[in-house]
Order: sequence, then structure tokens, then C-alpha cells
Amino acid sequence: MPQAFFVRKYLIPGEEPRKEVFKPAPFYYGTLSTTDAATQIAEESSLTKGDVLNVLDRYQRYVITNLQKGYKVELLGFGTVYNRFITGKGVEKPEEAKASQIRSIIPGFTPSFTLINGSRRYSLMGEKTNLVKVNINGTQTPDEEGEGDDDRPVIE
Repeated sequence: MPQAFFVRKYLIPGEEPRKEVFKPAPFYYGTLSTTDAATQIAEESSLTKGDVLNVLDRYQRYVITNLQKGYKVELLGFGTVYNRFITGKGVEKPEEAKASQIRSIIPGFTPSFTLINGSRRYSLMGEKTNLVKVNINGTQTPDEEGEGDDDRPVIE
């Protein structure tokens, strides 16, 4: 499956004038909703869209409830959701650490992976991902050598 990217300008902080650099950044064609997922799952299974929406709604509540109870929640092949603390400055002694140092609690996520020859292969990425350069409006462009889609770089 192709992962589209575009060229993004970044400004390097520090000395004036700031230096501009360019890097590839992921390009997204949009955001798919839970309803979109339910529709596709229903088309590929014996469940109705309503059945799938009900299960996804229940799962969301399950995750929220158990995060509030202090658990991490793992969905096999997807990853683990957990609570992260955003904290202020650290203190020198353990007994000085207090809840008031916690500025906010935000969800964290670690994707599932397997180790293959010492490298991580993330379950969410599939086996191979082709890269394709797009213009900012989403249209594909040939790569620097002018080659077509058949010669796209592959990330494993």
C-alpha cells in the first residue's frame, strides 16, 4: 500500500537568520470515521453496520472506563492505550514528588510490533509500504528521477 508524502519546509531555531530545511512529511487524504469503519467491516462480514457500531461504541467505553481505573488496554495487532502524565519540574527527593506536579493526563499509544532480524515490524503498517510523492493538493508526482509508481521506494 502506498504512503503519500509531500515536501514540508521547517525553520531551524537558533541563529538569525533562521535556516530553512525541507523534509518529507506524511500526506493524508482525509480522516476516516468510526461510521466509515463500521460500513467497511459490515461489508466484509456477516454483521450489520449497526452491530459493528454497537461493538465499537462498547469498546470505546471499555477503554475509557479501564483507563480511568488505572489499567493499560491492549487490542491485539493494534497496540496499547495508556495514560501519560504531563508534569512540571522534577524534584530532588522521592518524598517531595506530589500529585500537584501533574499538569494534565493525556492518552498514550504504543503500536504492536514484532521483532524480525532485530528490527521492529509494526502490525499497523502491514508487510510493506510503498512511498509516493504528492503535491500539496494530493496529486501524485514522479519522483526525482522521473520514474513512475513501479519504482517507488519500499519500507519494510
